[in-house]
Amino acid sequence: MPHPLLRLAPLFRGRLGLLSAAVLGLIGATALNLTGPWLIAQAVDVDLAAGDREGLMWKAGIFALILLGNLGLTYLSRVAIEICAQRAMKRLKHELFDHLVEHDLALHDQQTSGRLITRVQGDTDALRVLFTEVILNLPADILLFVGMFAVMFHAAPEIAPICAAVLPFYLVLFALFRKIAPRHFLALRAVKSSLTGLLTELVRAMPTVRGFRREAWARERSEELNQEVYRKEWVAHVQPVWYFNSVVLVRSLGMVALLVIGAWKLDAGVLTVGALIMGLGYLRQMFHPLIRLSHHLSTLERARAAAIRLSELLDTPRSITNPVEPVAWPGVRQGLRLDDVGFHYVEGTPVLRGLSLEVPAGGHVGIVGATGAGKSTVLNLLLRFRDPTSGAVRIDGIDLRELAVEDLRTRIGLVLQDVHLFAGTVLDNLGGDAQKARRALATLGLDMPLEHLLRDGGSNLSRGERQLLTFARAIVDDPEVLVLDEATSAVDPETEALVQDALSKLMDGRTVITVAHRLQTVRDCDAIAVLRAGVVEEHGTHDELLARGGLYAALHQLQAA
Repeated sequence: MPHPLLRLAPLFRGRLGLLSAAVLGLIGATALNLTGPWLIAQAVDVDLAAGDREGLMWKAGIFALILLGNLGLTYLSRVAIEICAQRAMKRLKHELFDHLVEHDLALHDQQTSGRLITRVQGDTDALRVLFTEVILNLPADILLFVGMFAVMFHAAPEIAPICAAVLPFYLVLFALFRKIAPRHFLALRAVKSSLTGLLTELVRAMPTVRGFRREAWARERSEELNQEVYRKEWVAHVQPVWYFNSVVLVRSLGMVALLVIGAWKLDAGVLTVGALIMGLGYLRQMFHPLIRLSHHLSTLERARAAAIRLSELLDTPRSITNPVEPVAWPGVRQGLRLDDVGFHYVEGTPVLRGLSLEVPAGGHVGIVGATGAGKSTVLNLLLRFRDPTSGAVRIDGIDLRELAVEDLRTRIGLVLQDVHLFAGTVLDNLGGDAQKARRALATLGLDMPLEHLLRDGGSNLSRGERQLLTFARAIVDDPEVLVLDEATSAVDPETEALVQDALSKLMDGRTVITVAHRLQTVRDCDAIAVLRAGVVEEHGTHDELLARGGLYAALHQLQAA
């Protein structure tokens, strides 16, 4: 299995030319950097020693051009790198979002929305920093080290060993930092992810938190995680501090040693002043990539952890997939049928136990039962939000798993108890086709401009208007099957009467399945299935079930009372 970071390489496909130019630009800037101390050494040893004012001015001009060239190449290269990284992360975010949208509901059962947001936003940003600050700068840093020692051993072999003697101390410090720091940064990343997830959930549920006076509880939970983040932050970020100070100490001691030994060699006449200045300049330059290395290490560890999490997310297999050769949509001519269907959300805890139910084409079947009886699960199976663990759900004798998921869901209209409307216009919420949207609104008797702007969740509409919009959304594509899950439970009697009147027009020629707690909602159905503990306990019309005096009759009596 490839390393998680290597798996992200295809994100840069099509941009290798720009990336290569950027890396070459950074290498060119580093090469110019290397010439600076050497040029100063030449100016001191040659021009100043000979009193050559013109030569000194020429070298000053060349030095200025080197500085400008270094600045220009570095700027252009970093801009190019940032452009490539931003576009790659945009592609990755699209891939992640498409994966989350297309994935079956089992993934969203296992992951909170806060954690998923952290993956899409925070983890991708960690990878962007990795690409811009570490990977693409690494060739330039390597060239800097190699170039410095190559120049010193050639131009000033007397002091090159002194500068080289500093490296083992740097390497020991880096090895210690590499061993200690990563686990602290990984622990910090994990607890930050938990805090982000908690805050996201609390902000979304703020009306509930306030309604039940649980502000103190919310503050206590967030404060616990905040304190944990503080402790992890303190431990994690103190590591770069001691590393930085240790590297500064080694550099300072190296410069002291170079000055002392250099002064002795100057006095002995085996070293020039310019060579000593060059050695000090290179020793100073050596400090910068080593310090960057400490930042690179923490960045690398954060990015590695992010890449692992993103790879795990992208590798999470989907259980709801299209068949290799989907069967063409058959139309609903015979009806829908659940054949001995079993299902569980958690292994060993069955929700449906060999449930069988038939919904004839053009019929209207109601499904009722106590909470937890399996009513909504049946609807999840009909729309292939889930697949049965045993048995099969069929349309005209064809197993739903043989059909393309898009074909199935295009032809089934769904209205849920929970209303989900998006910030945007009414037309946005009805699919974008103005003609279809107007027809759906007219069918329901809704006089609402398509350009009307909705706030998040449709908060500027009444509950009844929001529910009616979800009905309009369900019928906008003229589906053959309507599935209503407690669709009128939250509307007032007047609105419910309006909806029922509209539905009576919509049901002509369509197959309708209604799940309800209120028996009044399903009393006019052609047949009613009463579920208990995942099986059909009773089946019949409203009058037949009342006359039977069983579970349905008991529920009816309870609600009437």
